[in-house]
Amino acid sequence: MKTTMNLEEHNSMKEKRKKKIKSKDKDKNIENTKNIKLETLVLNRSVENDELMSKIMKNSKNLILNLDLNENLQYEDSCNVISYGYSSKSDITVSSVEDDEILICVQHTIKSMFDKVIEPQEIKVNVRADMNVYNIMIVIALSSLYAN
Repeated sequence: MKTTMNLEEHNSMKEKRKKKIKSKDKDKNIENTKNIKLETLVLNRSVENDELMSKIMKNSKNLILNLDLNENLQYEDSCNVISYGYSSKSDITVSSVEDDEILICVQHTIKSMFDKVIEPQEIKVNVRADMNVYNIMIVIALSSLYAN
């Protein structure tokens, strides 16, 4: 007996296969980095494999962490961590959003790799509608970390 499926069912199955492949590829890509020494790791997605991420963080000097996605992540004490996100616990967060500008708040003192101290402050950023606020916070975190 031959079964047939309509185009919608076919596309749905195709998407499910793609997601499985992407998930496997993503884990494989992360797996390939566990033995690489990193200066700075930017973690802008949720962690699915805590043990693997722990190994990667042990090999990183600095971690820039999206706290909204990884609130419960346990990170290494040997790693310098700068957190960002909308969480009130984040080192860098958003304090105000308007149509064409946002205010980013550095809530805690950050020490750069070159021993410069970045004091708590608000930073006004002009934005367009298509800009990602998380990416802006990452840039501020990296700028603070590598400040001379």
